[in-house]
Amino acid sequence: MLSYIYRLIRDFEHEHGIHPNLLYLNQFHAKHLHNSLETQLSYQSVCDLLHMELVIDQEIVHPHVAWTQAAHRMAV
Repeated sequence: MLSYIYRLIRDFEHEHGIHPNLLYLNQFHAKHLHNSLETQLSYQSVCDLLHMELVIDQEIVHPHVAWTQAAHRMAV
């Protein structure tokens, strides 16, 4: 899961020239991501590691990334 997310980030950066700041997942993806990390990190630690905010919604079929100014303002 983590390698897939890194590919999403890399492709987004290549296409848009900016690091995405939102990661959209459903609960299953979020749990899988959390379990795939070697250490048990909190969700906030995962956000810090990825430099992104997590948006968890059951309607999300596939993980995807985006950039929004609102999330950027909250981080600054």
